[in-house]
Amino acid sequence: MQDWLLGSWRLMRADASLDFAPGVRMEFMEAGELLYHIDVGGRDQVIALRYRVEGNTLHTENSASAHTMSVRFEHGVGDVLKLDFAGAQAWLVRESESVAPGDIV
Repeated sequence: MQDWLLGSWRLMRADASLDFAPGVRMEFMEAGELLYHIDVGGRDQVIALRYRVEGNTLHTENSASAHTMSVRFEHGVGDVLKLDFAGAQAWLVRESESVAPGDIV
C-alpha cells in the first residue's frame, strides 16, 4: 500500500486523447475503495470502485459494470499524482474535500 496515495485528488490536466471531463476527482480510501467523482450537468456523480496497487501499477475494478483498468502511476514533484495510460498522461493534485456518504451511486 502506498500511504501517500490516500485522500482526494483533483484533475489538474490531462492529454486530450484521454477525454477526461473537467473536475474529475479520485478519492482513495484505506480499505481499497476508490470514489471516482465526475461532474454530470453541474452535479457531482460518484462511482464506487475497488483498487489495489502492485508496484507502480494501479488496478481498478467496477463490480457494477465488470470493468477493470490498470494504469502506471507515480508520486510526482509537488505532491502530484501522475497517471500514465500507455503514453497518454493525466496529472492530479491533492485536495482536502471528501464526499458525503449519501452522494455515492
